[in-house]
Amino acid sequence: MSLLLAEIGKGLAARWLTLLVPSGLLFLGLAAAAALLGHGHALDAGLLVRELDAMAARPAARSPGVVLLAAAAVVLAAAGIALLVRGVAGSVEALWNGQWPRPLRPLARRLTARRLARWRQADEEHAEALRVKIRLLETEGADAAGIPDTAALNAVRNRICLVRPGRPVWTADRIRAADLRVHTAYGLDLDSAWPRLWLILPEEARTELRAARAAYAGAAGLAAWSVPYLLLALWWWPAAPVAAGIAAVALRRGRAGMDAFAELVEAVVDLHGADLAVRLNADTPDVFLPETGARITRRLRKGA
Repeated sequence: MSLLLAEIGKGLAARWLTLLVPSGLLFLGLAAAAALLGHGHALDAGLLVRELDAMAARPAARSPGVVLLAAAAVVLAAAGIALLVRGVAGSVEALWNGQWPRPLRPLARRLTARRLARWRQADEEHAEALRVKIRLLETEGADAAGIPDTAALNAVRNRICLVRPGRPVWTADRIRAADLRVHTAYGLDLDSAWPRLWLILPEEARTELRAARAAYAGAAGLAAWSVPYLLLALWWWPAAPVAAGIAAVALRRGRAGMDAFAELVEAVVDLHGADLAVRLNADTPDVFLPETGARITRRLRKGA
């Protein structure tokens, strides 16, 4: 599904830089405060004001040329930080998509095994509750209050993953689940079919997909900002809770963004899969069946 994510993500990079430069200015401001205050006077606003007043009183601060050069340096530094964070954001998104580098793969395998164990336990609890429910419903005079809430147990399992987990993180498994569910329902290989589907989608559907993709990319960009703030915490401890808060908000937004994106991908296939079959002369179906999807898959893969 990385091809699908990359295709819809085109054009986001240029907009990112515009959005990140103000964040770079904010970070530089806090970094300056950290340099002036340090750990010992981390929250001493009075000291900060006095230091700033002392800097403003220096003769160089009254020179228009110096002020102009300082302003230009600050803007360039903010842009440089924004570019660095953008690079980190790409790494964050790769991790969220399940593309872990070789040194981290042992950790990825352990995380995957842990998620799989949790999913299996939830699946077994749901299956057992379903058996009990069926038995009680078939028993005359059974107490309705004793019937297990299978819907709640099913929701618990699905919160872990909609399918059997195979990736170290939830976001990677969520888009993988969309791929597997489409293949199970329609026999369609989504990686092969997506570029063709994208070409026949109405503009409204494309807009919705781009918005969900942008929200996911924005969450990865926000998560990347936790890294410089965490480094800043080495000199100024209040940056540590800031970094933790940024990471927590970004993770929540990333999950929501990926969930919305994956739902839209499945909806696109549900609503336009038959149109793709007609366009490819694979079938003229009223209902998009797995046999049709299998024929499209064989055709689009071209023997690969």
